[in-house]
Amino acid sequence: MSVLGLQRAQLVASVYEAALDPSRWGGFLSELVFATGSTTGIIWGHDFSQRTVTVPGRTSDTLFCSVGFSEQALAQFDAHYGALNVWLQNPALHVGGTVVHGEMLFPNSQLKKTEYWADWLRPQDLFYSSAAIVERTPDRSLNATVCRPEGAGPYSAQELGILAELMPHLQTGFALHRKFRDLDVLAGASTAVLDRMPLGVALFDESGALVHHNIRAKQLLAESSDILAVRGGRLVCSRPRENDRLAALLRAAVRTGLAESGSAGGAVRLQHSGGDTLHLFVTPLPSWSGPFGLRAAAAVFLSRPDGSIGALAKALQQVYQMTPAECRLTEALVNGLSAKEYGAQAGVSISTVRTQIRTATAKVGARRQVDLVRTVLLGPAALSRSAELWC
Repeated sequence: MSVLGLQRAQLVASVYEAALDPSRWGGFLSELVFATGSTTGIIWGHDFSQRTVTVPGRTSDTLFCSVGFSEQALAQFDAHYGALNVWLQNPALHVGGTVVHGEMLFPNSQLKKTEYWADWLRPQDLFYSSAAIVERTPDRSLNATVCRPEGAGPYSAQELGILAELMPHLQTGFALHRKFRDLDVLAGASTAVLDRMPLGVALFDESGALVHHNIRAKQLLAESSDILAVRGGRLVCSRPRENDRLAALLRAAVRTGLAESGSAGGAVRLQHSGGDTLHLFVTPLPSWSGPFGLRAAAAVFLSRPDGSIGALAKALQQVYQMTPAECRLTEALVNGLSAKEYGAQAGVSISTVRTQIRTATAKVGARRQVDLVRTVLLGPAALSRSAELWC
């Protein structure tokens, strides 16, 4: 492969590296500036209807970046000169998926007569430009532009060819960047929701490794470090028998989350040396649905069976129309109490408890007690904004 071929292959690779790691867009742009014999470069957006621009430093999106432009020049372009850009006078010339250069958009012979050149281009010793119009909607365009001084001469067919060859990769790379950015935003919002939940939540990926655990889970782990801890990215019980049980439940839950054979979930109860208990409920998370906006296949909910009752009752009543008695029972089950333990604590017969379990299970659309608990944990009652009042 020729030197030019290697250079273009590296540019293509840099596009996809940047799509996966947004901090690398500036590195890609530097390579593009060098490959095209330019002195400056910028990835930016333009709104034709509003005559406004989106430039680095004026947006949190790391796709927008520049090379060779000062912060002052970008600020001036954003505030004033973007609207005077003579290369943007005819929106019809800006077609998505095409490469353009300055002469195609505005005559070079007239450029020096404009305020745009006199007050913005000339102070930066810029005259020639070329751009890849990566995306175009009726009102907006997204572009990768390079510029250089008049003394460097107009862009050659070979230099413009670099942009043309990169075009399909830029279109894919920009789309991937946006998709991953949206997922990051969703994950951030989802973890904020998790942190408002009154129960500890630990999410695990397809390999069984810990992806995320919320504030309450971290608190419970700190309080229960003698019986449960995170080691090597795994949730580990101090007692071998309980650890084997937890590991088996996680493996089965992950298989279910991946639509393979598995189980609906299960529970492990850990006993502190001082007598307190910690309840773990393991449940699969279908990987295609991403209930929390994270790449998770299974979840472990942590709680104390002796914790306060009543925090979740209002949400259960509002969302599932449960009676007060059903709400108290359901929350007790979610917190890790058994039906027998709840009956003894509430002074209710076991037959009454079982009847309430059947009616509460039917109201959430489940069939079994384990499905009742899982549905409540993953459903709107646990994730509603009223969770802010529970903590």
